[in-house]
Amino acid sequence: MCAKKGSKCEWPNNWREPQTVNSFALDSSSESSGSSLQAGAHNRGKRLLVCGSTTQPGAEAEKSEKTLDTNISFSGPAPLQAADKTTPEDINCGTGHIQASPTFSHVPLVFESTLNSDNTDFQLLFQYFIGRSLPSMSVDNVDTQLYVSTLVPLILTDDLVLRSTLAMSSLQYMLSNPDSSHALKLANMCYSKALSAMRSRVALSVDGSQIDRPECLTAASLVLALTEATRGDSSSNHVDFASHVLQNMPDSARLSMDQKLYRNLIRVCMYLRIDSSVVELPTAMTATKLVRQRDMPTLCSHLWEAENRATASELSEECGLFQTPFITGLLTIPHLARLQATPETVVDKEARIAQLSAIEMQIMSWEPALPKTGQRVRQVWTLWRLAMLLLLYESPVDGTFWKPSRRDDCLESFMKELKLVPKGHESFGVMMWPMLMAGSCAQSPEHRDMIQDLLTQACEPLAAQLPAVVANVIQSIWDAHSGDAQSAAHSQPIDPMVIDPRLTSPVSSSETTKRSGE
Repeated sequence: MCAKKGSKCEWPNNWREPQTVNSFALDSSSESSGSSLQAGAHNRGKRLLVCGSTTQPGAEAEKSEKTLDTNISFSGPAPLQAADKTTPEDINCGTGHIQASPTFSHVPLVFESTLNSDNTDFQLLFQYFIGRSLPSMSVDNVDTQLYVSTLVPLILTDDLVLRSTLAMSSLQYMLSNPDSSHALKLANMCYSKALSAMRSRVALSVDGSQIDRPECLTAASLVLALTEATRGDSSSNHVDFASHVLQNMPDSARLSMDQKLYRNLIRVCMYLRIDSSVVELPTAMTATKLVRQRDMPTLCSHLWEAENRATASELSEECGLFQTPFITGLLTIPHLARLQATPETVVDKEARIAQLSAIEMQIMSWEPALPKTGQRVRQVWTLWRLAMLLLLYESPVDGTFWKPSRRDDCLESFMKELKLVPKGHESFGVMMWPMLMAGSCAQSPEHRDMIQDLLTQACEPLAAQLPAVVANVIQSIWDAHSGDAQSAAHSQPIDPMVIDPRLTSPVSSSETTKRSGE
């Protein structure tokens, strides 16, 4: 599949089963009691789900024999027909319409399939993905409509993408019903089957037994990356593989696939790369450390080429969160990571300040959003820009933070803008990185309480553990700051805006390691 001659597209072999949280792993008793769930004995073809039909919690034992088939696959396209025309506003009109699980009201639709997809669990998880997972990935209706028009056709025509979406929806279903053993079994089984399907697809693509569909490999990898992020896992294996596929696919495949889908895949991949850029969290006297992502220039070049092939009208309709001005603005983070990787002893103070000023100008002069961009998207953009300025102003220059006073001003502006976002809105799912940056800088009890409350309230509507993980990380930073303050109270006064040279000196670090080893 790779365009480079002599190179093979190898899938990372260090991916593990979903055991990063104890509540997500099956114990031996539950596995022996029937983790391999069987579907109905007969395939009934079309199934019309009537509006108002629900899955009651007490009926789990009676319906255990009619659960998701472990060998579901699509041999061809399966059209999805809605009984009533549904607009994006109907799909993503807020969190109030979402009913408490496991009771779930299905949207009436007809789902045609020649395989064993006509059972309660499949319909539940598939429509859970449409009704809740897609809105949790979106900021407004434009994003939801974009996912429906590009991702759903792949789901209906490719088994690998289907299994990846079932893995995501089953995880969110389980997180919404933590006391349901049935939901736990579904989540564990769907994720394992998705990983197995990915390994099989890559193996068949390498030996030539499978016709390459790189767009399906990329989409499945990105959905699995979102699944891991939902669970609060910080690993980047899935998004790394998606980036590998996007960089190395042949030009013939790049040009033949749906270009709207192709542009969106690159944008989402670049966003997820930026979202996982933090490698070391800040302390009271050290700045945030970023990882250098060397694949970003290549992804950028492919995105610019794809947009040059598109018409102005086509690009104007793609006015969701991941439009080009936003992705272009995020590229300042890799520039800052590159500057961080250069020691201060190599670049003098004046040159470093000049480079930081250039990055500041890039952040302050983002290309304006498309005319049809919604207000919620603009708010998310503002929060991201302020968080990037927070990260920039705490950059070390000559042993001190670059602009500590401006950092404090940006934090105040961030908190004011954050109050305008409705509590529990789905847009919090794409604001974990800004919340982490702002939370690490928050000092006042008012700011800290507000950030913790918003993160706690975001867990339920998003059906995700990531906000809770971010809240715990921020709390650990605050606890470390409190410990540093107590230690400083018993020693000589320290300027809070000056970085302790003992924390950045290589000699002192080696001596500390040596003493700890002794």
